[in-house]
Amino acid sequence: MSASPTQPAAAQPADRQPPLLSGVAEIAAGYDGYILDVWGVLYDGGAAYPGVAECLTQLKKAGKRIVVLSNAPRRAQVVVDRLTNLGIGRHLYDEVHTSGEEAFLSLRDRTDEFHRSLGRTCVDTGGDRFLGLLDGSGVEVVGDPAEASFVIATGPLEGTDPIERYDDLLSRCLERGLPMLCANPDLEVLDKGDRHLCAGSIGARYAQMGGFVHYYGKPHEAVYATCLRLMNIEDRSRILAVGDNLETDVKGGRAHGTGTLLVAGGIHCDRLEITMGDRPDPQRLAALYGEYGLTPTATVPAFTW
Repeated sequence: MSASPTQPAAAQPADRQPPLLSGVAEIAAGYDGYILDVWGVLYDGGAAYPGVAECLTQLKKAGKRIVVLSNAPRRAQVVVDRLTNLGIGRHLYDEVHTSGEEAFLSLRDRTDEFHRSLGRTCVDTGGDRFLGLLDGSGVEVVGDPAEASFVIATGPLEGTDPIERYDDLLSRCLERGLPMLCANPDLEVLDKGDRHLCAGSIGARYAQMGGFVHYYGKPHEAVYATCLRLMNIEDRSRILAVGDNLETDVKGGRAHGTGTLLVAGGIHCDRLEITMGDRPDPQRLAALYGEYGLTPTATVPAFTW
């Protein structure tokens, strides 16, 4: 028998289509905690999606624990402030963690040999765009790879940049053998309906050129270890990871033993030929799952109750 939508399950058998639900209410009873993505789930880069605040309100009324986990090259407080400005109040979730926060903590605390081996100067691919991420970390941002001991990919200078814009900088970093720290593994993001380049694309480019890249954020281990401590729920099967990206949100949740809920109207909307809130065609969904070799526990058109 297939699992009921209200029963926690970290994965579905490869030959069985995960249920396509109308809203979060159909799966909510099966989970005590929720790990929520931001872009493509809560907002589109400009405004909160319709129904998000109401869905969060209903989850909190039901006593659910909610941790926001974003692949944002920003400190956690920046995300808190942005959500507040969008009308998603601080009372609607318990904690926030980001890939940028994980990078900051790793560089400040240097609790492992890899981070202890790094120097104290770096080149930032994002220039001043993500200014403040490294404040207080003990790392100085410099403009010339010749003066740097590593390179950090916070993102492109502009989201609309072609990836080729970074080839010269990356080549100079590679010549010096600089390791790269990637503070956002996402390849791209939907910003008010347009696709913009993210730091993950720069990381992938550097790796293709032969450079070493260390990633922070979903689907990688360290950011989940922190997030699950913040979640403070012993049974991971009682946690539901909600996101719009199969390669990060679903892959990461499955790898760490949680249930996974895919928001179809996010980053994969073009592939599914829908906009946020539209019900995707099951055959297109099946093809998408097959393309990535990943299936969520369930799928919803949008993060609505």
